[in-house]
Amino acid sequence: MSKNKVQFQVGFSALEFIDNFGVEEQCVKYLESLKWPNGFKCEECDHNKCYQYKSGSRTVYECKSCRKSHRLTAGTLFHRTKIELRKWFLAIHQISQSKNSISALELHRHIDVNHKTAWLMKQKIMQMMYEEDNKYKLKGIVEIDDAYLGGKLEGGKRGRGSENKSPFIAAVETNEKRKPIFVKLTPVHDFTYPTVKQWAHKHLKKNCCTISDGLRGFGALKEMSHHTVLVTSKAKKEEIESTFKWVNTILSNVKTSISGTFHSLKFDKYGFRYLADLQFRLNRRFDLRKMFFGLISNAMASAQKPIRYLNSSLTG
Repeated sequence: MSKNKVQFQVGFSALEFIDNFGVEEQCVKYLESLKWPNGFKCEECDHNKCYQYKSGSRTVYECKSCRKSHRLTAGTLFHRTKIELRKWFLAIHQISQSKNSISALELHRHIDVNHKTAWLMKQKIMQMMYEEDNKYKLKGIVEIDDAYLGGKLEGGKRGRGSENKSPFIAAVETNEKRKPIFVKLTPVHDFTYPTVKQWAHKHLKKNCCTISDGLRGFGALKEMSHHTVLVTSKAKKEEIESTFKWVNTILSNVKTSISGTFHSLKFDKYGFRYLADLQFRLNRRFDLRKMFFGLISNAMASAQKPIRYLNSSLTG
């Protein structure tokens, strides 16, 4: 039996990370190369020479022509951070290279910050992941299912009527050979027709092909796609397994990952970010090394994410 290339890839190893980003100056130089790939350039006057001086622990780049001051991480994910960049880089490394995600409790041990700081750093990184994948619209053949996050509530209902579970839509884009291409794990308030319609307009490309079970709300998918329904109560087991192969496989992996890593997660409040974390890594699983460097680039291109912004985004 041949080895699975995705599972056995080397990725960006810890030793290579230490060699490249183990010292703060290495991280600064790398971010400089992202911000100014052809050398310093003033955003005010386009001059290419600057003075450099320290302000606290950070370097200020002052244009020699117009004297405008530039800060390397201003307006980015790292905006006004008091945490060393090498710790940010290590946090991104740990999150991107882990198989089943990493909890804030574990992260704080790895990067030597307190638990509250580790939690906030992880929330910012996951929010960035969420926003990045939110831009993509599914096309081709899309398997869709309803799913839930959360545990059992003593004496409560099970399944779709549970009071203790947070609903989300799981969708997997596949190509003509029915190989998985892109995953969307999207929290929703419910699975009613209006909610599914809103989800479809936001996440599906017009005239793609969707497949779902007979849940009434999924009827809204026909407004955006060529929709096929498989009534699972009347279908054979083999037909169900082949039709929903990838969405069921991914849902199984997601639930295993979350239950095995996080033990006190507020699904209704933060669940969309934890789903985004899993989703982002699933969508880039073929190249772990590229995922790490891509996240660093995204962090520099991303807007700042203060606590008030994170709190305003809690609805997903």
